[in-house]
Amino acid sequence: MEKLLAISDLTVQYVTNNETITAVDSVNLEIDRNQLLAVIGESGCGKSTLGLSIIGLLPPNSKASGEIEYKGKNLLTLKQKQMRNYRGTEVAMIFQEPLTSLNPVYRVGDQIASAIQLRRLRDDRRDKTEDEVMQKAYKRDAVTLSRIQKPGRKIPREDKIETVKWLDLVRIADPEQVMERYPFELSGGMAQRVMIAIALSQEPALLIADEPTTALDVTTQAQVLKLMRDLMKQVNTSILLISHDLAVASQVADRIVVMYAGEIAEDAEVHDLFSEPMHPYTKGLLACIPHGTKDDSRFDAIPGSIPDMRRLPKGCRFNPRCPYAFDHCRSTIPKLIRAKENHQVSCFLYAK
Repeated sequence: MEKLLAISDLTVQYVTNNETITAVDSVNLEIDRNQLLAVIGESGCGKSTLGLSIIGLLPPNSKASGEIEYKGKNLLTLKQKQMRNYRGTEVAMIFQEPLTSLNPVYRVGDQIASAIQLRRLRDDRRDKTEDEVMQKAYKRDAVTLSRIQKPGRKIPREDKIETVKWLDLVRIADPEQVMERYPFELSGGMAQRVMIAIALSQEPALLIADEPTTALDVTTQAQVLKLMRDLMKQVNTSILLISHDLAVASQVADRIVVMYAGEIAEDAEVHDLFSEPMHPYTKGLLACIPHGTKDDSRFDAIPGSIPDMRRLPKGCRFNPRCPYAFDHCRSTIPKLIRAKENHQVSCFLYAK
């Protein structure tokens, strides 16, 4: 498959209260075109920081090093103005809480139409000018968008037709009526579909979805995930799904990356990960998924708790919780190795 994005030795640190916390530590991964890659891990493992690094939305107290190569350019070396050429139209992101991501004072139709118009403006710049000239056009674009987003304005016919198309594509019934609603009038599932429509209307090559189903009920979760999977093929985009739920990711992912305490523990195609998990942490996560009927289902929790990122254990970061740990695990940090084709693991049990 053709590679879309390659991350090499990505390290992200946060500086707080005179302390330096490494949230992502020397991460390497690739995303192919038209692939759905899921990054799984407990809260605080660095998976959201990974997504924010790609789209260039890390907070000011952070420092990132390494490479995030997208279409031949290292995104980490770009200035914020240069990142605007990529953010949205090339790489888009859906956040956990759709109702906090949507603007409460604008109707749904206005917000989607604004995204469509912004895409057209940027496409025109990209066709006609070089990067340096493009930057000077954004101030004019901002003025144009302020007029586009004026509350109560009549959406141009061309924009309305495309807005209806995107709402229909995310399977919202009666899109003409939904266009006139404000975000607070939407259910959680409908608001998430609107966010997907806004992101996809930018026609990004990569869509980052950060816990997109956390606030939804189980039925709506399944609907949204299936929708994202179907749209990936229709819109010709790749998806990076960030989730804490391995069972959720298994429904839609082509490949799964398991993160633990800022590092990659395992990277494998979804079938291989479930049929032959290698890392003890992955095995623990799979054991946490209930099996059987309602009466006899049970699951085993992973003992202990995730480490404090300010005081990480020596050696393998999972060794205090690992039932297979031996002396070497407690003194030496394992590297991510290729245990077999399309399957990598960071564990001394598989070191040759």
